[in-house]
Amino acid sequence: MYDAVEERLRDLLAPLRADPRHGAVMCDIDGTLAPIVPTPDRAKVPKRALEALAHVAERYVLVACITGRPAAQARRLVPIERVAISGNHGLEILSGNEVTVVPQAARYQAAVHEALLVAENDGLLPELGCRVEDKGITFSVHYRGSPRPDHAFRYLEAQLVPKLERAGLAWSFGRMVLEVRPPVAVDKGSAVRRLRGRKRIDQLLYVGDDRTDIDAFREATVKIAVRSPEAPPELIAQADATVEGTDEVVELLESL
Repeated sequence: MYDAVEERLRDLLAPLRADPRHGAVMCDIDGTLAPIVPTPDRAKVPKRALEALAHVAERYVLVACITGRPAAQARRLVPIERVAISGNHGLEILSGNEVTVVPQAARYQAAVHEALLVAENDGLLPELGCRVEDKGITFSVHYRGSPRPDHAFRYLEAQLVPKLERAGLAWSFGRMVLEVRPPVAVDKGSAVRRLRGRKRIDQLLYVGDDRTDIDAFREATVKIAVRSPEAPPELIAQADATVEGTDEVVELLESL
């Protein structure tokens, strides 16, 4: 069952598998555990992936999902208590059922909300097939459903991005999405550091599919990228190895 994964990754994963008490497994959700779908509300982590993740969480000292989704949404997608959750690209911490925004980002909530209203009131975005998603401390403009994604991208770059910059907010393009966030030095890499805390972790595996996962790669000893037609070249370049799609991510988890 695991031949495809084992053939490419056996040597990379051997130290992690040999000492799970000092090993961590972390991954993104959308495009990594859950297949990409036309709209975020339709996403679902397959049962097989959840079962594999639950077994991994019983074996390794730390297992976590670090996602661009709000933390509460992420917990609904991954309802496994032993799997830690960090949402909004590291800006949110989930503890029990309580979501906390990191202090350095909280003071930008008003500015993010004002920029969200600008995007929501842009009458051309719906015509271009764009969808604005309010995620609390961040927001996203999705153009996956656009009949002309190249045109939608150029419009966002030329019309919305300058407004975000004047408002002093950070932004980045991902897989058919523009992500808008507070201008603070918090990302998936700092989320990894916060989650591991003072635990003695000698091997840390991170699996991701998009540009923001590169930040988490900085903190990992084993970096796995999920290949797709939309995968950023720089993600693939910085990975130690790749897997083909979410099905092979599940195989990877099962092999652990």
